[in-house]
Amino acid sequence: MTDALTFELTISALVFVAAFVFVAAGWRATLSHLARREAWYRRVLVEQLLLDIEPRVAVYLSVAVIFVAAAGGYALVHDWPGAVIGAVVAFFLPRVVIRHLEQKRKERLDQQAVDGVRTLASGVRAGLNLVQSIELLVKNSQGPIKQEFAQLLREYQMGLDLNQAMRNAANRIGSSHYRLLFTAIEMHRQRGGDVGQSLDRIAEAIREIQRLEGKLETLTAPGRTQARMMAGISIVILGILYSIDPEGVRLLFSEPRGRIVLLVVATMMIAGFAWIRRIVAIDL
Repeated sequence: MTDALTFELTISALVFVAAFVFVAAGWRATLSHLARREAWYRRVLVEQLLLDIEPRVAVYLSVAVIFVAAAGGYALVHDWPGAVIGAVVAFFLPRVVIRHLEQKRKERLDQQAVDGVRTLASGVRAGLNLVQSIELLVKNSQGPIKQEFAQLLREYQMGLDLNQAMRNAANRIGSSHYRLLFTAIEMHRQRGGDVGQSLDRIAEAIREIQRLEGKLETLTAPGRTQARMMAGISIVILGILYSIDPEGVRLLFSEPRGRIVLLVVATMMIAGFAWIRRIVAIDL
């Protein structure tokens, strides 16, 4: 009896020490991760997307979503794998959503690039200087191009050199079209020349690049469709099997070997999807 009590006390002490060490080390790692996530939200939401969102609030919301998703997954499956899957999905969901918003905003900026450059060229030919032409563009445009050039003007009006403000805008936008535009403008400010004519040539170059990108998009569309079909066909097959043999499909989620099979299948699906997307992602 005494030996059994001693063994239980020893095990409890070891568990307590292990939990204490894990919490102490994990707490520092958690704080470090939250700080990195806050810096990432600041860079993406505030500096790139120019959204009026407090990064720390975004961090708190993402953490709350993780706990809610974990509780929902556990309530749905009635076991810990559901909570883990819910937490993992909620952990990566904000990054996926923000990447999607970045991509859509970048596509919108690229669509507005030619008209924006022509507006700048029209202002220069009308006798305005470059800063006045940018003000004309901000006044007569809508959408993300208005936000980006308005931010460029604010930086210039606060005392930043115009060339540096344009470099900041190019880095913030992350588009080769605007990098070409700002680099050409900076070179003309240093060496002189007909800015209006150069802007017209840049507009034509951007239009030609966009035409080639559209052609490439059409040629690679079947590959992207194949990747989506490959990602969705397993779910469809699982639904068909469930309608034929519900008990057998439930074993995949309730038995350890079945969960291992599902994990292997999901890993292979993700790897194949990423592989195909990488093949068709051709950059001009």
